[in-house]
Amino acid sequence: MVVDFSPNPQTDTQKPLRINIPFLMDVIMVSNPDHIRQIETSGDVDRLHAYPTTDLPRWVQLYFRSTKFHDADRDLWFCPFEPNFEPTYPQRRAYLEEKSAEGYSPDDVKRIAHLLKTNAPDDDLAKEMVQIVNKRFFGQAIPDDISEAAKHTVQKLTEAVLPLKYAEGVEAQSKIMNYCEHVLPKAVHILDVGHNIGEVVQATAGSLKTLKQNVNRTVEDIFTEHAPTEQVPRIAIRASTFDGLLSSPTEPGKTVIILKIAEAAAKTKDIWFTFGTGDPDRACVFKDFFISFMRDLQTELKQSTP
Repeated sequence: MVVDFSPNPQTDTQKPLRINIPFLMDVIMVSNPDHIRQIETSGDVDRLHAYPTTDLPRWVQLYFRSTKFHDADRDLWFCPFEPNFEPTYPQRRAYLEEKSAEGYSPDDVKRIAHLLKTNAPDDDLAKEMVQIVNKRFFGQAIPDDISEAAKHTVQKLTEAVLPLKYAEGVEAQSKIMNYCEHVLPKAVHILDVGHNIGEVVQATAGSLKTLKQNVNRTVEDIFTEHAPTEQVPRIAIRASTFDGLLSSPTEPGKTVIILKIAEAAAKTKDIWFTFGTGDPDRACVFKDFFISFMRDLQTELKQSTP
């Protein structure tokens, strides 16, 4: 989801891969499920915004401003990037949970099934899903140009090093945030909602087509093998080797740990890695919505014809 250096896959016995470029970046890649759990529960790491944005590594500040996770102009971070001590976190999460619980209609499922069975373009699938998922926040349809902009926020660090792609990502994120600021109710955190537009556009079309191609498998089996979110970041808050996983300790406020949850989900077939880091704590708010919708869509695809 965040950084892709394309390292060789770790085996269950390999230690995490560390990429340390002095004065530039210190990144640790972790795909072993046990190691992910060990690091996540160590107390030695936290979400990125445990530090003020200006104190984060420079590459983090630059990269994330082109993504759907950070609004650099207003210094806002997506809810899951907030530490537990952030006082607004519980209220923001509760709002997202409340909106997610509104669910969807049978007609929503039928529309997506029709698009899939008629081999509609990915853009049509994404734009329809944006309405299903995000209209609840705005009370009105999301304009197509906003869905289009959401395609262009940067997803991988390898994209961010391309000047035109990076500039396109920054511009797209700014456009989405400005729309959210002008349309959403004033009490709503605009980045939490704006992120969801980007997530639906960039990840959902592929997930819908994967479901269609695997219509006779369980939803849990499909989406542990093909998790929509590839990885999540953490940052060191204490110097640690995580009980010997690393040959040298992390540097607080500098070392970024990338938990490759999609690989962990595929290895374990554990749906909690698809939607988090292996347990229910702070798992994705839309987990139940996603699974329920995909199950109903699967049933619709099996029962009806174009």
